[in-house]
Amino acid sequence: MAYQLDRGAIQRAYNNDTRQQPLLQIVDVKKMTAKNGKLRYRLVVSDGERYQQAMLATQLNGMVDSGGLVQYCVCRLNNFIVNVVAKRKIIICLGLDIVDSSVSAIIGNPTPIAPPGNQQNVPPNAQNVPPNNPTPQNYGGPPGGPSPSGFGGSANNSSHGGRANHNSGPGGSSGGGTVYGRPEEKQKSSRYNGGSSVSGSGYGRGNSGSGSVYGGGRPSGSAYGNNRASRPGNGNNGGYGGGGGAYGGGRGSGYNMRGGGARTSYNAISTLNPYQNKWVIKARVTHKGTMRTWNNSRGEGKLFSVELLDRNGGQIRATMFNDAADKFDKIFHEGKVYTISKGALKPANKKYNKLPHEFEMTLNRDADVQFVGEDQKIKEQLYNFTPISAYNDLINEHVDCIGVVLFVSQASQIVSSKTQKELTKRVIQIADDSNYSIDLTLWNEKADMYDEKALPPGTVVAIKAVKVGEYNGRSLSTTFQSTFQVNPNVPEAGRLQNWYHTTGANGVQALTNNAGGGMAQSSRRITMGDIDELKQMLQEEGKVEYFEIDAMICYVKNYDLDRPPWYTACPKEKCNKKVTEIDQGQWHCEKCGQSYGERKLRYILSICIVDNEGSQWVTAFNDEVALLVGKTAEELNTMIENNEGEAFQQALEAVKLQRMIFSCRAKMEMVQEEMRIRVTVTKCRPVDPIEEGRRLLEKISMYDNL
Repeated sequence: MAYQLDRGAIQRAYNNDTRQQPLLQIVDVKKMTAKNGKLRYRLVVSDGERYQQAMLATQLNGMVDSGGLVQYCVCRLNNFIVNVVAKRKIIICLGLDIVDSSVSAIIGNPTPIAPPGNQQNVPPNAQNVPPNNPTPQNYGGPPGGPSPSGFGGSANNSSHGGRANHNSGPGGSSGGGTVYGRPEEKQKSSRYNGGSSVSGSGYGRGNSGSGSVYGGGRPSGSAYGNNRASRPGNGNNGGYGGGGGAYGGGRGSGYNMRGGGARTSYNAISTLNPYQNKWVIKARVTHKGTMRTWNNSRGEGKLFSVELLDRNGGQIRATMFNDAADKFDKIFHEGKVYTISKGALKPANKKYNKLPHEFEMTLNRDADVQFVGEDQKIKEQLYNFTPISAYNDLINEHVDCIGVVLFVSQASQIVSSKTQKELTKRVIQIADDSNYSIDLTLWNEKADMYDEKALPPGTVVAIKAVKVGEYNGRSLSTTFQSTFQVNPNVPEAGRLQNWYHTTGANGVQALTNNAGGGMAQSSRRITMGDIDELKQMLQEEGKVEYFEIDAMICYVKNYDLDRPPWYTACPKEKCNKKVTEIDQGQWHCEKCGQSYGERKLRYILSICIVDNEGSQWVTAFNDEVALLVGKTAEELNTMIENNEGEAFQQALEAVKLQRMIFSCRAKMEMVQEEMRIRVTVTKCRPVDPIEEGRRLLEKISMYDNL
């Protein structure tokens, strides 16, 4: 099959037109190894008329390895940029589709895009020209006349330069319309020096009049050169720069890269990629993650991430490690606007990064981050809301959710089955005008911050990157990537408030199956009569269920001075693992791999709780036991050391007959070759008559329509 390639595409790409998606032929594929040891592929691409050297992005290496991208194959180049490497322009292929791999010969008779001897004429700053503003084909107008679209011509009419003149020369006095600094006629001219009066030239400096392309006019704004003016230029209709200066500074300029005055525009986040040499973005921090640490066989360290949003709606994640994390943790604040440069980009790990950008950023200590104040053109957050009614089909997906608060539960404590760390959680029920409700779980800091006082019924909340789960039907859970905003400034918030005040959210259908109306799985209230059903749900070893129960303590396991209800624990914060005494006053922690000169005492107490339907043995730990006993383990240990055995026993006896709301975690474990249920108390609290009254009213309301 004969293919009609997109002739002229290589020339347009050479002139920085990256908006096209041309049909090209790969006329050569060569394997090479980069300085960092990574495998790369160098290509030669042809449009049948011209050919040009190119590089394949590393994420596309599989196309060569699989045998799809081969010599002479025809492909559609969907996404690319043009970089300057060693003064030569190179096409970087970021995305392409193989059209036909069976072509066996070169199409047409292509010639090089530029003779090798002219490669040095590539403008040194050409890689900084914004890719979405292709270089015009017409570089100059007739001598002394206007140029419609090129780099010469009248300052009042042209895009990129001043009025053409015969006398342009190095530092000459008349300026001139030029092609990258080349004169219209044979007079000597320097590419880097422009005229000194009427108009600017290619890459040099004009002294007055219109600003130059990549140069600088005295009153007019310049692009990539020096602006010697003390005030911005005010040229008329001058392309992207003041007074005709392209991509330059001055009043009304677009990309003020090196000219005088403050920068007025920045690289769009959506265009960032690992193949750009220099870039600067201006963005708002829409989410700042907490500092996280790791400790494994490869060492230990810390990191935190921020999510950035620019005025064009581009989003990207930036991560900092160790020293850089300490430095920028003090600089970055959620909601503030910064300029950022000198970061490294790499393919985004979509397991942890849910933003749409295909790359993510790493900032080292030498990255340049500057707080710049407020910019009203950058949104506070960018949402893509999905109605609650659609969550049935989105299991394990991350979505942006907005809803009206119907109910807020009490905070509770659980122990993570993975890390064995205590976690705080709070469940809120939200609904939207799709007439569905769902339970949303907040964790740790957010769970402590957003209680029923902070979130009264009718409050609108927006959550970005919240995970849809399938426990008890459908439920939502925040992750370390999620952001939580109360009464967000978005149109959907006003619409939902009107819906709630009009309907009261009556008749909404719950996607989360709860026992108790509006209570999620962690707060699901059961009685002792439900324990047998719970055991059936836990037949699979390792499965966990959470519930609440209103019960009274009827019995405490026998403890004495030789077998107290505590263990010696690691003194390191958040470790809490048991330590072994290896010498007098020395304890060793297997988990931390360290020895300490001190230890902590942490409660572990077995109690039997009962209600009117049955009883169950449960195990409570440090904070909960301290609440029940009224003393810390250290205080009881002091009694033992002082031979106050009677006071010790009285303190444990005082635990009996206390009525509490117990938040529990249950799972099946193998004990002496028999599967038994193990119930752990994650939190307990005294019975609140107001809360219990509200719970009963909710149950009664379930029968209103019967």
